[in-house]
Amino acid sequence: MSDAVELPELALDLWRFAARERTTVRVAPDGCRDLIVVVPRVGAPVSFVSALAGTTETPGFAAGDRAVGVRLRPGAQVDEGALVALLRGGERSDDGDLSSAIGAVVTLDARVREALDCLREAPALATAHRRLGVSERSLERLLSQRTQRGPLFWRNLARARRCARALAGAAPLAHLAAEHGYADQAHMTRDLRRWFGAAPTRLREMPDFLATLAAPAYA
Repeated sequence: MSDAVELPELALDLWRFAARERTTVRVAPDGCRDLIVVVPRVGAPVSFVSALAGTTETPGFAAGDRAVGVRLRPGAQVDEGALVALLRGGERSDDGDLSSAIGAVVTLDARVREALDCLREAPALATAHRRLGVSERSLERLLSQRTQRGPLFWRNLARARRCARALAGAAPLAHLAAEHGYADQAHMTRDLRRWFGAAPTRLREMPDFLATLAAPAYA
């Protein structure tokens, strides 16, 4: 993160990337959308808002490409057209420009924030409904309308990210499966492969990737 600019309340993190050689980057689903400005070595800069990812992605970069991004809070809604216009398509990309743009065109419904916070910790959807004091249908409607994902997506993503981070330790896989609410080790393996593109044993051989799961995000 930059020390020069205090991020707006609806931003979680400021990140930068520079490709020294042609490469791909493994990006785990984190429940967030990012405002990204890519400055290619050749060509004009471009700004965009990333989609809410449902699986691990591997964007490619050419040598000399640079990117800067601001990770928005889970559930944040963005007026993408206004945001790109404020940044002039990517020409304005210093820390102050990004922060000002977010403050102007990014919002977060308080009900959505409360629901996502609850789902992040709830062991089951029924627990979340009870704690929030809403019906299953009401919660489904709210999140589907505001985030384009239902409660099960958010609950499962939080569980998978917590479990994947725990792979950095030495606990047996069967223990991790039980600890994180999976039916068994096979269930955990299927779920982590779905979200992160690799089985738990393979993920344990990818410490750099697992370390990225500690960055500010959803769960």
